[in-house]
Formats: sequence, C-alpha cells, structure tokens
Amino acid sequence: MANKKNIIIAPCGNRSTFFQEKWQKNMEEKEFDLCLLFYHEQINNPSLYESADYFFHLKGFKYHMLYELFTKVKPEWLEEYEYFYFLDDDIDIDTQGINRMFALSKAMGSAISCAALSADSFCSWPMFKQEPKAFCRFVGQIEVMAPLFSKEALKTCLPSFIGNKSSWGVDSVWSKQLGYPEDKLIVFDTVIMKHTLPVGQGELYVKIGVNPHDEWNDITVKFGAKKHNYKEYSRLEHVSSKSHRVIHFLNQSGSFFARQRKKISDYDLGSRVKSRTNKALGKKK
Repeated sequence: MANKKNIIIAPCGNRSTFFQEKWQKNMEEKEFDLCLLFYHEQINNPSLYESADYFFHLKGFKYHMLYELFTKVKPEWLEEYEYFYFLDDDIDIDTQGINRMFALSKAMGSAISCAALSADSFCSWPMFKQEPKAFCRFVGQIEVMAPLFSKEALKTCLPSFIGNKSSWGVDSVWSKQLGYPEDKLIVFDTVIMKHTLPVGQGELYVKIGVNPHDEWNDITVKFGAKKHNYKEYSRLEHVSSKSHRVIHFLNQSGSFFARQRKKISDYDLGSRVKSRTNKALGKKK
C-alpha cells in the first residue's frame, strides 16, 4: 500500500546523484514516495539507493520501464497514488520544489504539469524557461523530461509510453490523447528546475540505434497527432502595486466594495430584526 498520495518515479544509473542530493535533501519534509528504476546492467554500489522507497532493476529506457512498472510490476499503483512525477535523473530540483509541484498540480487540477526551467538550463524549447512575471502558463504540450501526471491522465496516456524507443514525439501524442485541452497542461513558473545536461547527448542516444527524428515523425503519424503543439494559450500573472497598477487598483477596489456590501447586508432591516429576536431568545448569531 502506498505511504503517500504522490510519487516520483525516475530512471536511475550508476552516475545518478540528484535523487539523493536534491530531491530528498530534506527527508523530514518529503511529501512523496520515491521509486527508482535502474537502467544500467550492473549496479556498482547498491547501498546508494537504500533511501528510495522503492527500487527496481528493469534495465530499459525511461518510458518503457514505466510501462512495465504499471502493467506488470505495480499495476495497483494506478489506483493507490493520485499524482506521478516522472523526473529525468539529470533534473536539479529540491524537496520543497517537488512538494510545491504536487500541491499546485492538485490545486489547479492539471492533467500534466511541469516546473519552469531555470535560465541556465539546457533545453529544446525556450518557452519552458521561467517567465518571472507569471504564476503559471496554460500550454499545448508538456515535455517528456519531467512531466507530473494526474492519475486519470496517466491511465489515458500510458499506451503511448512504448510507442518508440527514444520517447521523441511521445509528448506530442499525450496532447492528442487528452483532447488538446487549453487549461489542463500547465507550466508552473513559481517552481524552478534545472536541466543540467545537454539535450540529445546522453547514453540513451548511443544505445537506441534509431534516428529520434524519424521516431518523432512516425509516432505522431501513428496516433494522428500534431508533430508538436508547443504554444501558450493563456497565463496567470502575479499582480503587485508596482506592476499592473490598474489591475491592482481594481482588485483592491473590488475587495473594498465587497466588504462594504457585506456590512450593508449584515445590517439591513431583516438582519437587525433577526439579531434582536435572537438576543431576546438568548440565542447566538
């Protein structure tokens, strides 16, 4: 049985360190379980992974290991957990940031979400770098390197996880499978992660033996999806007295008038009669 409602499930190898140094840096504050899926043939130092709640030596590609986990090893997790965070092992994000991602995803009802990339991150699509004025952005697609899925979205998208080896284009298919929503795929700019290694230069691209660009084309054709849908539909921005002065004034005015309406409502004739009746009967308001 799951200890918590949130879980990180991440690929892990002999050179992976962020799961210990950053993700679980503050163990006492951790509001999630951690499952590591080991992809190297040989485990050089098994004791390094004892802090993980779960560890499976599946020796495969990230999304193929995830598919195997949910269909053969731990299918019950699709009911036991509410949110699933699939971080690449080269993602630098701390315990508090991870906790916030789970909390924000639940509060906003996202299907798939991700943290914003730091300015110094390696990235394929600059739109995923942080927009400092934004709280969050509603977009057309979330990348494969660090998506956070709701349980419902994961069940819908799971068949695509084994659509190819490289995972290129799999995120394009997710948008199609979810019906191209305009308010369920969210980048949270209030949480920052750093992608620490260059895109397309990891061990994966040596091992797969295929052209990822061809795989991208093939999987989108197979599922009838747009090749990419990297666009922003809308956003929520922070409002302060220094930025967006008009909006700030209207917000403050709205709060003021709402308070006045409440006062008027509280002291209209009916309320006064009810109040005095209650007092006469010795009742509390």
